[in-house]
Amino acid sequence: MDPEPGSRARQLLPTLCLICHCTLHRTYSLCGDCEADLPWLDSVCGKCGEETLEPGVDICSRCRLDPPNFDSCFAPLAYRPPVDKLITNFKFHADFASGYALSRILAGSLAQRWRGDKCPDLLLPVPLHESRLRQRGFNQALEIAKVLASEHKTPLCARGLRKLRPTPPQTGMQGARERGANIRASFGLERTAEFRKARRVALVDDVVTTMSTVMELASELKQAGVEKVEVCCLARAVL
Repeated sequence: MDPEPGSRARQLLPTLCLICHCTLHRTYSLCGDCEADLPWLDSVCGKCGEETLEPGVDICSRCRLDPPNFDSCFAPLAYRPPVDKLITNFKFHADFASGYALSRILAGSLAQRWRGDKCPDLLLPVPLHESRLRQRGFNQALEIAKVLASEHKTPLCARGLRKLRPTPPQTGMQGARERGANIRASFGLERTAEFRKARRVALVDDVVTTMSTVMELASELKQAGVEKVEVCCLARAVL
């Protein structure tokens, strides 16, 4: 999902919108109307990134009572139709056009957030176990991170995190407790040169739901001396 020569070709050649199938000339395959109609997140918790119905409250009541061990979570979109289908097509059917379009939306949404000295020192994609990687053929989190790295000129460490053991898919788990137990002690860190210099990192994934995976990874990173862990994903889901 390399955005450079491919994006120039997309500017020259017509493509079809992924949702309404109209013909368009854009660097990614979503027309302006369909993009505007996506389920954009507006009022969210500044900590966990989940949509909140508490007006004027920066941190949701759950995070005030039991704050996560990462510093913030950001997603521009809710995991609702048609975003859920676009992500499913990307993740499980290698629909890179959907992945690239949503990654560009995430990159654009981060422009204000990462302005100036707020940009992280390093992007770390959430890893897949090598058996899952062989089965799927690619890591969707890495593909997203490549777009963010290109758009924001931010270093990317593709192998900074490792999945140490295979685990059942989180989508099959029934709640946060089961998901947390499923991935506990399943990740490791590769202390690369880039990683040793990083004090602020961004974990990149496609969807965050119960936060179990990013909580586990944030714990490992904080123990390794990382000062700030930000989570960036295409969409935020709730159980």
